[in-house]
Amino acid sequence: SGGVPIFEYVHAEYGALASIFYCCFVFTITIGLFNVISAIFVESTMAAATALESSKKRARLADQHLWNTRICTLIKRLMHVSPEHSIPGRMSESIDEIFSVAVPRSVIDLVVNDAEAIAALNDLDIDPTDHLYLSDILDPDNGGTVAVAEIIDGLRRLRGDPRRSDIVTVDLMIRSIQHQVGDIQAKVTAMFEGDSPTPPSNMTM
Repeated sequence: SGGVPIFEYVHAEYGALASIFYCCFVFTITIGLFNVISAIFVESTMAAATALESSKKRARLADQHLWNTRICTLIKRLMHVSPEHSIPGRMSESIDEIFSVAVPRSVIDLVVNDAEAIAALNDLDIDPTDHLYLSDILDPDNGGTVAVAEIIDGLRRLRGDPRRSDIVTVDLMIRSIQHQVGDIQAKVTAMFEGDSPTPPSNMTM
C-alpha cells in the first residue's frame, strides 16, 4: 500500500520528457512486441494446419482402396448411362471387356453431372472446376470417344494439386517432339531435293 505508479514517479523525478519517453517505450513493447508474438503464433498454427492437410491429402492419394472403389463407381455410372454398353455379370469377371469399351464424350458429360459420380470425383481429389471439362481433357485426339482405360489413366493423372514435375514432363515431351519433327522435316526436304529434276548440262539453243 502507498505505492506510486511508475508513470507518476518518472514524471515527478525526471520530468515530462522522461515520462513521454517512458510512455512511448511501454506503447512499443505492448503493441509492437505482442503483435509480433501473435503473428508468429498465427503463422506457426497456419503452417501446422497446412502440413496436416497435405499429409491427409497424401494419405488419400496413396489409399488404393479409395481409388479402386471410386473408379468402380465411375465405371458403373458410365456403363449405366451409356445406351450401348452394360456390365455383363460381375465387374471383376469382365475387366478386359470393360477396358476395351470406348464411350462417347456425351456420356462423360452426363456422368459428371450425376451426384454419385461427383462424390466419387471429389473423393479422388479431382478439382471440381475440371468436372465439366473432363470429356475434353480425356479426349486429347478429339476422336469423339474415350476408352475406359484412357479415362482411368487420365483421372489418375488429374488427382491432387499441380506439381512442378508435371510441367517439366510436358516440357521434355515437347522438346522430344520438336527433335523428331525436325528429323522428319530434314528427311522430307532431302527426298524432295533428290527427286527434283536437274537440267541437262548440254542444252543447246
